[in-house]
Amino acid sequence: MRHVSTLRVRFSDTDMFGHVNNARYFTYMEEARVRFLEEVLGTPELPVILASAKADFRGQTFFRDRVRIETWISRIGEKSLEFSYRMTRDATDDLLFEGSTVLVCYDYERMQSIPVPQEWRDKLTAFLEPADAQTA
Repeated sequence: MRHVSTLRVRFSDTDMFGHVNNARYFTYMEEARVRFLEEVLGTPELPVILASAKADFRGQTFFRDRVRIETWISRIGEKSLEFSYRMTRDATDDLLFEGSTVLVCYDYERMQSIPVPQEWRDKLTAFLEPADAQTA
C-alpha cells in the first residue's frame, strides 16, 4: 500500500528557467514523509534523523502544477527506515521524480540511535514494498 500526498507548486519553488529547482524535490519528499508518518503513526512526535537522501529527476515540474507524491516503506531495519517516493503530475500522470530517504530512529536526549519501535513496525508493515520486490 502507498500513502498519497498532493501539493501545488508555488512560484517560490521555481528557478530562473521556470521549472522547479532541484533542491525543492528534497522538500517535497520531506513534506510527503512527514504527512505519511503523522497520518500512519498517529503522532506528532517523530524521533528520527535523516541519514540519506537520493533523487532521480524524470521530468520537469512547473509553477502551478498539482503533483501527486506516493510514499511507501522499502525497508525496515533494526534502527532505520527506508522510504521511497514517486511523484507525478496530477493532471497527466507524467512521471516527474523518484527518490528515497533513510531515517534513523534517534534519541535526541542521549544523542544516539535507537531501535525502531515495535508499534511503528506493526503500522508501517502495511506500507512495506521491499526494493528487491519492486524490480523483480
